[in-house]
Amino acid sequence: MANSSEPWPKTTRAPFDKTAVRRDFARAAATYDRHAPLQARVAGRVADLYVERVGDRQGTVLDLGSGTGLVGRSLAAQGLLAQHLLALDLAHAMTRSGRRAGQPGITGDAEALPLAPQSLDAVVSSLTLQWVNQLPSTLGEVARCLRPGGLLVASTLATGTLAELENALRAMDGRGGVGPFRGRQALARALASSGLHHGACWVETETLHAPRPRAVLRDLKGLGAVDKSPERSRGLHGRNRLARLEQAYRHACGVGEGPVPVTWRVAYLVAWKPR
Repeated sequence: MANSSEPWPKTTRAPFDKTAVRRDFARAAATYDRHAPLQARVAGRVADLYVERVGDRQGTVLDLGSGTGLVGRSLAAQGLLAQHLLALDLAHAMTRSGRRAGQPGITGDAEALPLAPQSLDAVVSSLTLQWVNQLPSTLGEVARCLRPGGLLVASTLATGTLAELENALRAMDGRGGVGPFRGRQALARALASSGLHHGACWVETETLHAPRPRAVLRDLKGLGAVDKSPERSRGLHGRNRLARLEQAYRHACGVGEGPVPVTWRVAYLVAWKPR
């Protein structure tokens, strides 16, 4: 993607290049769902957490970072929000892809929501917040747009995600190449400082399997999850480097042949706007 297949930036907390974020996810709109079993599962979990807290109560709900509409589809499968879900994504192609028939959509930035104060009853978001540069202010934007008593249910990726790939790249280069991801405590602090109350933040581990290490990179590229730092790397091109990565990945997870594990650490955030 965009001359790079390197997964995520390598800096500790360098800002993402929003132009690259927009471009890479726009290009991935057509391929995303083919590479997204984990993303679909997590979106279903977000939808379930929302329903557990509000039941079938209707309202104006924002799908923040709607992507291809996985959360919306999960809610629709439960008979909810057919005409009450607003899809917002930074990439216009994703906004178009994720909208259901008759559903309003906005192409916009999660860090500066183009919405009026107290205009939403709830915000749902699945695996988007890892792409924002300033999480506390993003959650503050959510709080600004929620009505009193409004609900946030979100998922994001936490420290430890893609640990096998991180360890393989570190063994090859002496430095990792995955992330940056925030830990649970950092996520909880951001939630606490947002103006939302009664917050909960926890992390669950999801382990998938890929037929081989190169398939992990292929899936990341299909998801648009490649290096988005301002100084983009030259990527993982070259047969020799890919062969070395195959070996390093297998060594990192202790699997000599056959499918390899892919670890995802998924954080869930739930909080309410004070009445």
